[in-house]
Amino acid sequence: MKIISRNLLLFAALLLIYTLLFRFGLGALLTQKKWFWVVIISVLYGGLIFVTALMTGRRDGKENFIFDAGFRWNFTTFVVWGIASEAWFLLGLHSTYESIRAVHITLFIWGGFLFLHFILFLILRRRTIKGVHKTDIFE
Repeated sequence: MKIISRNLLLFAALLLIYTLLFRFGLGALLTQKKWFWVVIISVLYGGLIFVTALMTGRRDGKENFIFDAGFRWNFTTFVVWGIASEAWFLLGLHSTYESIRAVHITLFIWGGFLFLHFILFLILRRRTIKGVHKTDIFE
């Protein structure tokens, strides 16, 4: 049982690639004032992250019998997205229509939900033995 598994690292690497591609596309579309396409790529970006997390998380669940209710994936997404977004602004790659404040507000709100997810993780963890669900051990 590994907390940082191969599947989680694969997810983090793919997420970083998706985020950088999204940031490039978002900046270009915002500069060109193509608002409809901004919404489209945002939805596609979110959907792609969800599907990638679902696939790598399921595979990890089969290989790595740890019961974490997806918290590691949520936390990884929070960290990778936050670092990539902050770096995007620090390097000056953002569009004039983007604001670092939006990134900070997003991280603040997301952090609150991440904290709630952590509380849920702790509650669910009480139903496990060393991270393995009790029903998986005693069946």
